[in-house]
Amino acid sequence: MKVAYFDKKGKIKKEKFTLKDDVFNAEVNKILLTLSVNAYLANQRQSTANTKTRGEVRGGGKKPWKQKGTGRARVGSIRSPLWRGGGVTFGPKSTDNYRKELPKKMTKTAIKSSLSLKTQEGNVVVFQDIDLNQEAKTKGLVKILKEFLYEKTLLIQAKNNSALLLASRNIKNINVKGVNELNTYTILNTKKIIILEEALEQIYKFWGNDKKTKKITKSK
Repeated sequence: MKVAYFDKKGKIKKEKFTLKDDVFNAEVNKILLTLSVNAYLANQRQSTANTKTRGEVRGGGKKPWKQKGTGRARVGSIRSPLWRGGGVTFGPKSTDNYRKELPKKMTKTAIKSSLSLKTQEGNVVVFQDIDLNQEAKTKGLVKILKEFLYEKTLLIQAKNNSALLLASRNIKNINVKGVNELNTYTILNTKKIIILEEALEQIYKFWGNDKKTKKITKSK
């Protein structure tokens, strides 16, 4: 796959950048994308809701009326789930666990499918690097990424660049992530993806088919 290539100052180059097909032009498995997104959202869910059962609700220790002879239904406690103010049947508890795990191969395929889908849509570009002149200034990053500030953009870096993180934290539509922080939901929940050139080797290593990466070539 060939994508647009930008220099350190955010100016587009004439030549296109060639990405490896095994990661950026793989078959898109929509079923795995759905499973991966659902697992991610389930793992973000916090078990904070807690309802009380009939045994936990205060009161109801005395039988309201005798078992027989009143003509009314049999009742053992006024805290029965059938009564107003009673306990809750099968309600959420703080001990509930909503976590879902996917096998590593399925996770890897889902990542490749999401990257391939974005590339095929024409929403992936490569930056040679981002030159902030050793200053974590938001103004400098805005000037470089001015074409990508109008829609949600994911910027993928190889290693933790504190200057880049500081410069981007006040920009609404820019989300900076390391290669090891990527997941299917983050990739799909964005419009444009900017990949720094040095991050590609790690991407190929983590999700590519080849164990050893080859030198990246640019094609005109």
